[in-house]
Amino acid sequence: MTQESSRKRQKIENVKEPWIINFFQCVTPVLHAPGQWKNPRDQSRDYFKPEYWVKIAKLAEKGKLHGIFFGDNLGYYGGYKSKGLDGPFNFQEGAKSGNNFPKNDPTAYLSAMAISTKNLSFGFTCSTLSEHPYHFARRMATLDHISNGRVGWNVVTTITPTSGRQLSKDNKMPEKDQRYFKTDEYLQVFYELLLSSWRDDGVVFDRENGIFSNPDAIREINYVGDYFKVPGPQITEPTKGRIPLIIQAGSSKYGQLLGAKHGELIFVANRAPEEVNKLITEHKRIAKEIYGRDPTKIKFVTQAAVILGKTDEEAQAKFQELLSYVDYEGIYTQSGAAGLDLSKFKDDEDLTKVDDVLAKGFAIGYSQQFPGEIITKKFIAENYHKKITDYVGTPEKIADELEDYINKSGIDGFNFTNLVFPENFEDIIELLIPELQKRGLAQREYAVEGGTYRENVYRQKGHTFVPEDHYAYKYRWKAGETKEQFEKRLVELKKEHATLRIVPENK
Repeated sequence: MTQESSRKRQKIENVKEPWIINFFQCVTPVLHAPGQWKNPRDQSRDYFKPEYWVKIAKLAEKGKLHGIFFGDNLGYYGGYKSKGLDGPFNFQEGAKSGNNFPKNDPTAYLSAMAISTKNLSFGFTCSTLSEHPYHFARRMATLDHISNGRVGWNVVTTITPTSGRQLSKDNKMPEKDQRYFKTDEYLQVFYELLLSSWRDDGVVFDRENGIFSNPDAIREINYVGDYFKVPGPQITEPTKGRIPLIIQAGSSKYGQLLGAKHGELIFVANRAPEEVNKLITEHKRIAKEIYGRDPTKIKFVTQAAVILGKTDEEAQAKFQELLSYVDYEGIYTQSGAAGLDLSKFKDDEDLTKVDDVLAKGFAIGYSQQFPGEIITKKFIAENYHKKITDYVGTPEKIADELEDYINKSGIDGFNFTNLVFPENFEDIIELLIPELQKRGLAQREYAVEGGTYRENVYRQKGHTFVPEDHYAYKYRWKAGETKEQFEKRLVELKKEHATLRIVPENK
């Protein structure tokens, strides 16, 4: 190889793909920034209006973002001041602070956003605790049809005890590991309904012979498992990609197994880049060693909050304004999502030394970001925005810091959360994205114009279905395959996959 060709090859190898960039939102007045709805310029009071979401969708598409990532659950953050309520079920504090309460169903707004855009995709958080998989498969297929494949499902097991209180038979949250076992089976039912119930060419639309769908290309799945018994068949016809992009977030032992088995885009919440790198490395190891997947096919994103200004002084002034609307009670409510009740502690009590497991774990998370500080209830409130606001400065400065984070963590992109709506998102599109585009870090055009979420994440036209090494790939009933042939293949596939179930270790 000549020196010149070696240089050319090195140049090609150094070319990086643009980052995956999404807006991160929730259909509620407060997602991550308690108190900011009090700012006269903030428009989050309109969170329930479809035009609010059309505006943000058009803004995101203007910046060539991949999508909008919606956080959601069916519970409220009820841990704070929950003493005497027989559990973390205090909705009053959420009601006062607007913190994830009230909260609407994000999937209901998709139609307005989808028909107002051409390329933007939408990732929705929907818990496997919330509804039966037969019903959910129909809902997701409908969203997939409406968006022409521009939808992803963020698979979660739910952390809010208030969700368990509303949705479980005994009004209690199922045990954590058990939720992952159930979710793995939930996904199995989901795949079989959407992939194994209809053949690709099931709809024939034969006007001459009066046959809309070929009954020989439709079958019952007759699924029987530990948690579900679902006969089928699926009630919707196949969509362009058959199943939505599978998004997952989980860092526990079983959470990592779930992501490594099913996830195409994985959300990693830890802030420290070195810790994120460890999580990514472990996810990829599990995916390759246990599930035989190509780890390069799995993408990873993390959350980021930025405050931008044309000068550092302007950015810092915006940050100080943010602090002027800080809501301590709202911050304590935010901290109580999983049941933590900070009202039990004194303002100056060192929470890293208490017996309460939730409080101690929460405080240790703060101490990692603020080494040497005593993490008290008051310290948490005073430094909350410093903790969640990752970057403050000019576009050039923040681009440098984001790039450094990418290099250290190995992440593929960011979900930018909102602080003051809509100006925080407008600043990202008007100031930060052009700087990232100039550096080749953000896409100037969509990889596949009018493409699906999966096509634009993988940056490959025609990549509408999961990769060949994905667990769900072989469950697809392809055109031309008879029912007998497919069912025979399916029996063998299930035998092969029986060892891949996520179950208790002693089972």
